[in-house]
Amino acid sequence: MSDEPSQLPGFARDAVRQVATTKLGFTEGSCVIEYKPGSNCNGLIGEIHQVTLRGGDRSEELFCKIPPQDPERRGQFNSDELFEREILLYSELLPVLFEFQRRKGIAEEDGFFGIPKCYHTHFDGEAGEALILMENLRSRELRMLNKLEPVDYDHARLLMITLGRLHGLSLAVRDQQPELFKRLKVADILFKSIKASEPLLEMFSSALDGAISLLGPEEESARERMEALKADFVGSMDYCMDGANAEPYAVVNHGDCWVNNFMYGYKDGSPSELVLLDWQLARYTSPALDLSYFLFCCTDEVFREKHYDEMLQIYHAALSDFLTLLGSDPSKLLPFDALLDQMRKFGKFALIMGAFDIPVLCTDPAEMPDLGGELAFAQSPEAQQRYAYRMGGVIRDAVRYGIL
Repeated sequence: MSDEPSQLPGFARDAVRQVATTKLGFTEGSCVIEYKPGSNCNGLIGEIHQVTLRGGDRSEELFCKIPPQDPERRGQFNSDELFEREILLYSELLPVLFEFQRRKGIAEEDGFFGIPKCYHTHFDGEAGEALILMENLRSRELRMLNKLEPVDYDHARLLMITLGRLHGLSLAVRDQQPELFKRLKVADILFKSIKASEPLLEMFSSALDGAISLLGPEEESARERMEALKADFVGSMDYCMDGANAEPYAVVNHGDCWVNNFMYGYKDGSPSELVLLDWQLARYTSPALDLSYFLFCCTDEVFREKHYDEMLQIYHAALSDFLTLLGSDPSKLLPFDALLDQMRKFGKFALIMGAFDIPVLCTDPAEMPDLGGELAFAQSPEAQQRYAYRMGGVIRDAVRYGIL
């Protein structure tokens, strides 16, 4: 078995060789391993490297995900704790949810099984080692959407169904196996890290200033509400992130429901399969966090005016149908009126995170800043125009839907 030159550390290359022989059936000594940095190898929280295994007349494509090798960036974004959380999801919590469904006889097409196949995880905090080795979904012809474009109806509809099933699983486990459910109650780790970093707190404060600057003189009421939100954004985020405030409706959230964490498969040109990536921010809290983050950050004002209510209805119907299939009563576990109340109470999460993340969404990949320098997004005139349109719409709709 031979390795092509790689930027991967030794522990990661060892894991690839182990998976090649023990899980993928390649013969040691006759397998060639090629490595290539992925398209977002220099991500904020992690690096993704493409791995190709070749032996005889077959090949396999994998993704190897590791924390940033730059110690400063690794510490700045708390990468070790985030990797530990994602590894917990892949190695323990998601398999528990899958097994719960299988014991109920749920077929894959009727339940929630939409994650990448994970071949190996490794975490050693003392050694500073973390790794997730998974399938390359592009080998199955799944693809990611263009983050610069608001998500359209068909793709949003499939996500609502997927989230309905994911959140419904939590509610069913709570209802039927409360002791098992305790294992799923994982606390947020994102905002804990942000609060511990003065530079990150300043970045959020500046991002909210940027959002407020979009409001015109005729929007004084919205400006006052945004100023009040900015003045206590730490308290608002603490409230939203605490699952106890969402009881009895709190669920395991994906935690990072934006367009770059979805990959879609298609049948006859329409989206028919959805896989959720990047579980590093999974947390136990209100279902409104996943819903509001996607609906406000990944769609636009025109879409929400036409489909906001319908999207929530699609989500709730999928959740209710799935709970019924699993043997629980949706009218008791999450009535529709309770969902609407959750959206109003916890939707501020999307406003605060949107102020920080929408500039990233509006920045062309070719214009992304060098992560070794200042993290300045939405700098070009085109990106500024996209940002003003998208973020301004988020604020106006937050007022319209009783969130702000």
